Amino acid sequence: MIYRVIEIFTSIQGEGEVIGTPSNFIRLATCNLRCVWCDTKYSWEIGNQMSIEEILSKIDKKIKTTTITGGEPLLQNLVPLAKELKRIGHRIVVETNGTIKPSEELRKIIDVFSVSPKLSNSGHRLKYDFTDDWATYYKFVIVYPNKDIDEVVKFVESQKIDPKKVILQPDGNRKDYLNALNEIIQVVLDRGLQFRVLPQFHRILGIR
Repeated sequence: MIYRVIEIFTSIQGEGEVIGTPSNFIRLATCNLRCVWCDTKYSWEIGNQMSIEEILSKIDKKIKTTTITGGEPLLQNLVPLAKELKRIGHRIVVETNGTIKPSEELRKIIDVFSVSPKLSNSGHRLKYDFTDDWATYYKFVIVYPNKDIDEVVKFVESQKIDPKKVILQPDGNRKDYLNALNEIIQVVLDRGLQFRVLPQFHRILGIR
């Protein structure tokens, strides 16, 4: 099996429920969206072709969590790669925009589906169907706190999502990142919402 890969590196997981976890990162190439605030536009490129053996040779075997990200990783068949990662004892996180539903086979293999549905602030107006609630948690990028959080509330209600599975995070391109984080926190507190507010750890620490 050949995959189109942008980069492979090791760092600390920067966001979501797995924040702070040491992880290998396999960034797969291409994306079916072009979000205006995307901070990894280089992942839209075609990437380099790599076999599973080549990919595994590049990851840190001491680190037992591997994150498959993108771009949009579910554009490629992850089952063979995921099986090999499981064979060597890895916990697997898949970061996806939620527009492509994973197969039942893949759902049985992956430990964490970190799903980031796109709000209208992304430049897209998308229709999602999470009635089968396959995400481990849902991350939303907040650019305009009041407007965007209104949209999240409507989304959560229409999809019948447990609010405790919802994470809000600031736009990573904000220069005043801590202020952006506080703006979101204030709206959540003022409205008595049950959403979690988390930073992108790598933005604060200045790491990958």
